[in-house]
Amino acid sequence: MEQLARLHHEETTGVDFGRLEELIAEHGEAGAERHVGRMLECIAVRLNKCERAWDARDNRGLRNAAQDVVGYAAEIGLTKLETVANDVLTTLASAQPAAQGATVARLVRIGEASLMCAWDLDSSFL
Repeated sequence: MEQLARLHHEETTGVDFGRLEELIAEHGEAGAERHVGRMLECIAVRLNKCERAWDARDNRGLRNAAQDVVGYAAEIGLTKLETVANDVLTTLASAQPAAQGATVARLVRIGEASLMCAWDLDSSFL
């Protein structure tokens, strides 16, 4: 009997520390920490909306949620997440459901990893 291989997707996340430093300069440490926290909460909600919209085949809802992820990720320097959310938007313009499903799944994986990475950042940096 043949054994099935199980693939584990492990990708690195990208954080623009220069953007975080800009936020600290703009808002102060406490303000930057609050701002990043709010953005992370918004990203978590929008990632959930992306999943639900994909499951419901709601392309407009998926587009709106992915656009929000792009903006929030850019705001706090989550560069990889921003890129992958843009990939979702690109595949939505195509009529290729397999590509759309793959990019949405990747968005969720990168999103979860990015959220974990951002929450785990040394609080002394923020």
